[in-house]
Amino acid sequence: MLRYIQQYRFYIALFIFLLIPIVQIDTTNRNPRDYRFYDRAILTITSPIQTLITVVLDTAVSAVQNTFFLWDVRDDNQQWVEENRKLQNAIAELKEAELENARLRKLLSFKDKQKLKTIAARVIGKDVSSDFRAIRIDRGEKDGVMKNMAVLTHEGIVGRVLRTANNHSDIVTIVDLYSAVDAIVERSRARGIVEGKTDDLCQLRFALRTDDIQPGDVLISSGLGGIFPKNVLVGTVTRVDRKAFGISQEVEVKPSVDFSRLEEVMIVMDSLASPGKDGVKDL
Repeated sequence: MLRYIQQYRFYIALFIFLLIPIVQIDTTNRNPRDYRFYDRAILTITSPIQTLITVVLDTAVSAVQNTFFLWDVRDDNQQWVEENRKLQNAIAELKEAELENARLRKLLSFKDKQKLKTIAARVIGKDVSSDFRAIRIDRGEKDGVMKNMAVLTHEGIVGRVLRTANNHSDIVTIVDLYSAVDAIVERSRARGIVEGKTDDLCQLRFALRTDDIQPGDVLISSGLGGIFPKNVLVGTVTRVDRKAFGISQEVEVKPSVDFSRLEEVMIVMDSLASPGKDGVKDL
């Protein structure tokens, strides 16, 4: 029997596939009758095939639809990522503008309090040399800036104008070794000259050994020398080394200005300084 089936399997398969449409038409007849025996036999054979074909077609269609859907989702995600990046940049710009406005308001408040004629400037560069501690600002000769004008912030004294160009100026800061600010101790009124020492420290020179100076004392400008206005913060005493002999004491000072975060400054335009007669060391 199996030998005959194998020998004539092509014709048997052809007969079955020719018979399926006929039986299908007959089984879908609207005439309400019971399935005949050959209907049941054919349905038993064809039902798994129909089920398999349906599953395969549904899977293929679903895969194609999902592929197109994923393409659309990917495009949408890229658009959302780009929109999110733009929004984050806008938020960062708004935050930066808010912080800048806060700093400028402090500068204006300080200006009004001191009753000074000033112009605001932005820090555009810093000297990287360990021997020369200076900054560059975006104001110059065309703005009326001149050598030896005082430069301040709401935190205190930044330094003085060293040299000018048409559109920018270089400022020697008070932490520079060649800078000098005549200062007094706010509490005891002891006097000395604040000079630069390191990138973030100064020293009070020529303070007498008998002067009452203690860590935590605040130093302010004396107004002498014709450059820096009076009563502007210079720094805070951090260490005092009073030896048992000599006429002076070593005083270390932390500047009131945080030069690592300095972004905007004010140039005092009504300075009385004149080159070579400023009470400050010439370079």
